[in-house]
Amino acid sequence: MSSTTYPLDCGKLQILDLDADEYGNFIALMSNMEVWTNGGRLALTQQFRYACIRKLDAERFLLIGHQVGVADTGHIFDYTGRKLLTFDAGKYQADVLVQADQIVVSYFDQAAGEKPPSGDGIAVFNFTGQQLFGHTSGGHGFILDCYCMCKLGKDSILAYTYTGFPLLELRLTDYRLTQQATLTDFEGAHALTFDRGNVVFCSSYEDRTSFFWWNRKDKVKRFGHYEQTGRIRGIGGGKFLIYDANSFSIIDAMEMMRQEFMR
Repeated sequence: MSSTTYPLDCGKLQILDLDADEYGNFIALMSNMEVWTNGGRLALTQQFRYACIRKLDAERFLLIGHQVGVADTGHIFDYTGRKLLTFDAGKYQADVLVQADQIVVSYFDQAAGEKPPSGDGIAVFNFTGQQLFGHTSGGHGFILDCYCMCKLGKDSILAYTYTGFPLLELRLTDYRLTQQATLTDFEGAHALTFDRGNVVFCSSYEDRTSFFWWNRKDKVKRFGHYEQTGRIRGIGGGKFLIYDANSFSIIDAMEMMRQEFMR
């Protein structure tokens, strides 16, 4: 099976943001400001707009978004709902990854030209909110927009950035950054995942519904079909997470490709 769907008993509520691993372990921010996980639910006393939620560890979770009356956008809570700290995570966030005990934030083009961290294109923070890396402020060049990111192994991330659409690889142990040119077959992709040295992209400017397998050299295979009924992002291992107002699904893109090419 190339896709597994997990419905949530939302009733009249809606999922505002959700993160999950390939096994269906999830954390979600609901429209009534409740945080749902596989293990339970808790109600937040604060109101957030445009927020994303990520698990940090067994004791803490992260919300990045606009809390009414608070300037900083990064908020760390424990699982009783107690806020532990607030930090400057910038604005116009595109995506957030938690990898190697660090928080990686990418930014939309609206943030271009802003002061760090927003203007960095990609910024890295520790769990106390200290910024450890900034792409632009660190002298690595200008990022107008980060189209997508995903985890790579246990201590790195991949990012697909504009302009020019290079594939960036950032190692979080020492912030070593490498850059690789990409092919035009999947130009404009809005999600990517990694599997055994290969990269799978979702959609392109010319084809909004297909996946593209790339060996990071000279070979590309177009396959599958993705209906854009929810938000999608890569979670590693050749898999994508997609969610809508009341459910989420894990798409195994590599299994989908195997099934298609074995016919």
